[in-house]
Amino acid sequence: MKKQPTREKLLDITFDEVYIHGYTATSVDTILKKAGIPKGSMYHHFKGKKELVLAMVQERLFPKMDTFFIFEREDGETVMQRLRNTYAAMSKNKPLVAYGCPLYRLMVELSAIDSEFDALLGSRAKQLHQALTTLLQSGIDDGEFTNKLDAESFARFMLSATWGILSMPPSLSSPRLFLEQSRFILEDLEVYTK
Repeated sequence: MKKQPTREKLLDITFDEVYIHGYTATSVDTILKKAGIPKGSMYHHFKGKKELVLAMVQERLFPKMDTFFIFEREDGETVMQRLRNTYAAMSKNKPLVAYGCPLYRLMVELSAIDSEFDALLGSRAKQLHQALTTLLQSGIDDGEFTNKLDAESFARFMLSATWGILSMPPSLSSPRLFLEQSRFILEDLEVYTK
């Protein structure tokens, strides 16, 4: 088995630790111990914890968001089919259901106290909102939904509601409960179908 480069190992372990425990509760010492590398090796790649986590957000968290929130239709797929498929796939992602959306968790923890994290995380949240707005608007344009649907506002509602469902603690989360609760979001959208 090929040895993973130090920088990549640090980013992977940092993602797992911050995702499960949060930024504040994650220590550099824990990351280094799990990576099995000396502290000096980390400082060769990153100035400190904040720089390490900022890199992790861009290189690990953001790509994961694209696997959680799939808002682009496949050929012949309706918007409702795309959203049902997205929620079904999310329900099968055990870490996502157990620990919630890593982007949302970091926004809640860090946006109010660090402007650099706020800008970075907020920009990604805006991109998700825009992608969902575009998807919903395509449903209006294709005649799947009535013109009464405000795509931008409904996209904001959908993201907020989804993050709310995903913010339940692991003891109150399960794939079944996630699907059950997300069904109400889709039923609210179905009101606008033609």
